[in-house]
Amino acid sequence: MSDREVLLRFSQESPFAFRNGQPVDPAQLFSDVARTVQLMGSDEGDVLVTCKGRYEFSVALLSIWSCGKNAVLPPNLHAATLAHVRSRHSISSQLQDGFTGSGNTVPARNDQKSFELRFYKKLQAVTIYTSGSTGNPRPVVKSIGDIFAEAIALGQAFDWPDKPLVASVPPHHLYGLTFSVLLPWVRGIPMVNECPLHAEEVVDAIRQVNAGTLISVPVHLRALLDQQFCCKPAMVISSAGALDGAIAQQWHERFGRQIVEVYGSSETGVIAHRRQLSDLSWTPFSEVIVGSSEAGLLQVTSPFINASEGDIYQTQDLVSIQPESGFQLHGRADAIVKIAGKRVSLLTIENTIKSCEGVMDAAVIAVPVQGYIRDMAIWAAVSTGEESSMNARSLRTQLLSMLDGIEVPRRIVVLKQLPREENGKLRREQLMALFIER
Repeated sequence: MSDREVLLRFSQESPFAFRNGQPVDPAQLFSDVARTVQLMGSDEGDVLVTCKGRYEFSVALLSIWSCGKNAVLPPNLHAATLAHVRSRHSISSQLQDGFTGSGNTVPARNDQKSFELRFYKKLQAVTIYTSGSTGNPRPVVKSIGDIFAEAIALGQAFDWPDKPLVASVPPHHLYGLTFSVLLPWVRGIPMVNECPLHAEEVVDAIRQVNAGTLISVPVHLRALLDQQFCCKPAMVISSAGALDGAIAQQWHERFGRQIVEVYGSSETGVIAHRRQLSDLSWTPFSEVIVGSSEAGLLQVTSPFINASEGDIYQTQDLVSIQPESGFQLHGRADAIVKIAGKRVSLLTIENTIKSCEGVMDAAVIAVPVQGYIRDMAIWAAVSTGEESSMNARSLRTQLLSMLDGIEVPRRIVVLKQLPREENGKLRREQLMALFIER
């Protein structure tokens, strides 16, 4: 990567992607990009990208950037969300599933062993959206330089297998974009087009291509532990949420490998990583500098942060800096609330609920109430899976022996499954709706 440009080179010696289990070579990719660039023309405005498959998503991005345009990636593909995104941006066109046609392979010229593309680092590349787990999703702008600096750093940070990469997260959020699209590009790792969400689908995708890497989220990894499969990826990445220690331990015992956790945000990109069975502290990536504010909030300086966010980005995560070994996270500042004069950690309550017998997943929220002693109350939404007979009363009985009385949720909703987004996040408005509906 030069000072001004990013160079992408794809070799014909390796498939670019696997689509329905069949390899797609770079010649096909570049044929589809050339055709898409011609169809897009010179109309001004951003391009809305709603492709679910990673191959067409890749074609879309490469085509958009070749035209010097910006790609808008919505937080999800719900009709109302897309309408809202359209109202906020000057959208000239949309690229969605199927825009490349049948996908019949175009043979490469005999004398062409590789294909190259160059993009200016200063080009505005994508507008992504935050997950909305702590409020309404907000747009975040990234340049070519921002996103490729991050992808290249990731490619150098770990020993990535050459075998195909499977991801159970969509490419529209920064986690999926960076790890399941850009990382394969810069490392020459074939990506699997499909985005399996259910445990059985993930296992099938891994088996089909003998995948070497799995990009996932904690709730998916927990579900995978219930599956019987012996084709185990050499590298497993978890992000977009805290990984429970029990999941990390069970995964290591069963597969003999530790899950690599990555911590970051849409605004900052990746910040740090850890293998929690070896060390609970987080190690910043070599390009990232961390510090803390007077209030104990994590501050980040990084080449992955767009200039529009400022020189130092302050997160809302509480942290203790350990100069020799990185830092430890203590949850979000807004996850520490005062109830009847006592500081209560929502993260601690959530993790305690998750440790209860029969609980698959949980989410906790603090809501204002009117009372003589309490002005806040804890509500919890709990997932128990298909076969559990647990109810709110039995769970509350367990929690009374594990938490202080004031920490035990006043309202508990028991569901078969929490309505998490494809990226594993649970939007605050979705969580609140679970209680309003009951």
